[in-house]
Amino acid sequence: MVTLGFDDTQVVFELGTRRLNSRKLEGAYPAYEQLIPNKFLSQVNVERRTLLAALERIGVLASQKNDIVKCIIDEVNQQISLSVEAADVGNALESMPAQISGEEPKELAFNVKYLMDGLKVLNSSEIQIQLNAASTPVIINPFGGLKMTYLVMPIQLRR
Repeated sequence: MVTLGFDDTQVVFELGTRRLNSRKLEGAYPAYEQLIPNKFLSQVNVERRTLLAALERIGVLASQKNDIVKCIIDEVNQQISLSVEAADVGNALESMPAQISGEEPKELAFNVKYLMDGLKVLNSSEIQIQLNAASTPVIINPFGGLKMTYLVMPIQLRR
């Protein structure tokens, strides 16, 4: 049996001779709902494992370039291309089929680790990526299974 005790500043869990104290956080939880756009100009449906595997391969070179990977969305050929240009090490390009609709930005950049972290926890075979502009939040949702929303911010590229 677990005993639970709490007050305004802490929570205490006791199980036999073991005791766990945890301090409560002060302040309001961030208003994350304000970051999620209401409408999206485009949607990209892609196989999650294919995208994750490509990110893992290309992430090896991206680690030499601040973990930045470029994502090129090609509605004409219905594919996504991931690329990294690491001057001292080399270049990499990975392409995969996708179902693309809407007025997508042609090129975005992301921190490859943040993309992989989100894709690893989504447990569906296919995902939907919803986006607007290259400088606004991108939302990733799984098809079927749990209702989850993963928000990732693109990185601004200097030209």
